[in-house]
Amino acid sequence: MPGSDVVPETLLSASLFWGPMTELVFLGTGGGRFATFLQPRATGGMYLRDGVNIHVDPGPGASWQMRRFKLDPTRTNGILVSHCHPDHYAEAENLIEGMCRGGMEKTGTVAGAESVFATTQNVGPAISPYHLAKPDRVVPMGVGDTLDIGGVKVRATPANHSDPSTVGFLLKTSQGDVGYVADTALSHDVIRANMGARVLVVPMTRPRGARIPHHLCTEDAAELIAGVDPELAVLNHLGMKVINGSPEDEAKWITDEIGVRTVAGRDGMMVDVGSGRVR
Repeated sequence: MPGSDVVPETLLSASLFWGPMTELVFLGTGGGRFATFLQPRATGGMYLRDGVNIHVDPGPGASWQMRRFKLDPTRTNGILVSHCHPDHYAEAENLIEGMCRGGMEKTGTVAGAESVFATTQNVGPAISPYHLAKPDRVVPMGVGDTLDIGGVKVRATPANHSDPSTVGFLLKTSQGDVGYVADTALSHDVIRANMGARVLVVPMTRPRGARIPHHLCTEDAAELIAGVDPELAVLNHLGMKVINGSPEDEAKWITDEIGVRTVAGRDGMMVDVGSGRVR
């Protein structure tokens, strides 16, 4: 239940499976203004474990979700922020403190959209100069830029969003590519940039028949997923209309419509990139 501090036994026991596998942990699957300030779903971002640990879009509640699911922020190696909206960056500074062991060690990488680090077309910045001085490496990224975090290669991918510097991330892991699509309107550029992804994480803010600018509805998500054709698609960044309806029904509609296995994200869900197993 939202707001509960009780961790379900199934999630606690899942920690027994941590190992050499490449795994995604969803620390929050809500998104958009109303879902963020009402918190019917958490907004803590996505955590990749693949020999190194990378936190993507640490929004409000990320620290609590890490504690809840027994993840140690001092073991994070990189923090990626797709754009300068609070559901994606609100806890970045706090988790930089964690990654840098309270600021005692100059370590780790912080990377993301240009607006995260400096004002860009009246958007940003999201992180203070004080906190940007703590990591070992700070990397503003534009579309096509790449970097390596402990062997995981990250490429910035395009987006069409209200923050014009928004980027998604294609994460080249040991078990295949993970496409993390940023908030965006449907775009063939986004589809092309994520082709080859084994797992595709899709920010589906609105349900069928409820499209809004700069975001994906169910029909848009289906077209994007069909174009990329991953082994597994995970619906993420769910807005209030999706949450108050049935995310699972939207996922089933996409699966039935295009024939690509699609699941609705849930807070605390874990995905094994190699096998596609969802826990």
